[in-house]
Amino acid sequence: MTDWYWQAGSLRCRLLDRWQHYFLTKNQSPPPNALFAKQVHGNRCVYGLALVQQALEADGLWLDGKGARSIWVCTADCVPILVGDSQRGTVAAIHSGWRGTAAKILPLMVETLQQQGSHLEDLLFALGPAISGENYQVGQEVADRVLSTISQPVGVLPDPSPGHARLDLRLVQQQQLLELGVPPHHIAIAPYCTYANPHLFYSYRRSCHSQDSEIGKVQWSGITPWSPD
Repeated sequence: MTDWYWQAGSLRCRLLDRWQHYFLTKNQSPPPNALFAKQVHGNRCVYGLALVQQALEADGLWLDGKGARSIWVCTADCVPILVGDSQRGTVAAIHSGWRGTAAKILPLMVETLQQQGSHLEDLLFALGPAISGENYQVGQEVADRVLSTISQPVGVLPDPSPGHARLDLRLVQQQQLLELGVPPHHIAIAPYCTYANPHLFYSYRRSCHSQDSEIGKVQWSGITPWSPD
């Protein structure tokens, strides 16, 4: 049984079937009451309901069952990560490109959830559609910064251009989680590359290469918490 499937036109992950969650395609939109922050490629994690009162800059959102709202992030090659606590119902949504990965936003979100009462063994992680390592060329200095966050180097492929490498962010993020002690079967990686699937997803890198009209457009990923009470 695959970890991923399509329902009502959006991608879902079986690890998160206890939650309403969505990895939307490029032609879909989040609900009108969606909670989202201004994303700045950083590592700040904030409580989702704080966004009801004010606009905030953040690339990680978390939310418990106290509010009947959902949290969302947008991406166009960066990795959308949705997280669920199987015991408490708490959720998180993370936007992580190479800068966020190098700044350890995913481990910081895990720490944030633990501070709220989550246990590491209860957290489930779905790493959604993003640009694949085959199609993501970066400077070697970028690859080195990202690799500095893990003990075992993974996710870097050779590139024919001097001073460059191919970088698979999702493999690095998976390794970050494994090194924290997350069980491997609590992590799922979507089998879709945004760059290679123009009929499904926007891709910033593809748009820059082709100079098409989709540059600057994004797709959304979101999740709704539930309360164990």
